[in-house]
Amino acid sequence: MYNEKGERYLDCINNVAHVGHSHPYVVNAAVKQMELLNTNSRFLHDNLVQYAQRLTATLPEQLSICYFVNSGSEANDLALRLARQHTGNEDIITLNHAYHGHVSSLIDISPYKFLQLGKSAKKDFVHVASSPDTYRGQFREDHPDPATAYASEVKDILQETRKKGRKVCFYSYSIFL
Repeated sequence: MYNEKGERYLDCINNVAHVGHSHPYVVNAAVKQMELLNTNSRFLHDNLVQYAQRLTATLPEQLSICYFVNSGSEANDLALRLARQHTGNEDIITLNHAYHGHVSSLIDISPYKFLQLGKSAKKDFVHVASSPDTYRGQFREDHPDPATAYASEVKDILQETRKKGRKVCFYSYSIFL
């Protein structure tokens, strides 16, 4: 990746940082990790249970349950299903340009994806708020209070949703690009 002055950078933003195919350091690290932890949660394994116990011990009591999944898409789909089940509501507020994953339930709530299909592809239960960006966004550094302005936009979406007799189950801000 290069900036406008031609300076070279390593691009660590888009997916996995590139270190080269079959790099021995990465292969050895992966082998060592696979020797330690079985991440297939369909089969019980002591290391998986011990890891969950160690992890939840660092969190508040309300966050005492672990769900092990294999991808960001699966984690986001599970979060969406849990939020809908818990609240009984379907609506979601998401940020413009957000991408949550590559499964149908997440494409429905990802402007980055559904806007490629045209404006009519946005579902009625999806409400899009501006991404808080004081550099390129709607409310910039010269705005007297950009944080409140962005928050007010979300507040307005909530009020409009309630006027329609609906409630929001989830506020999403995932961007996994």
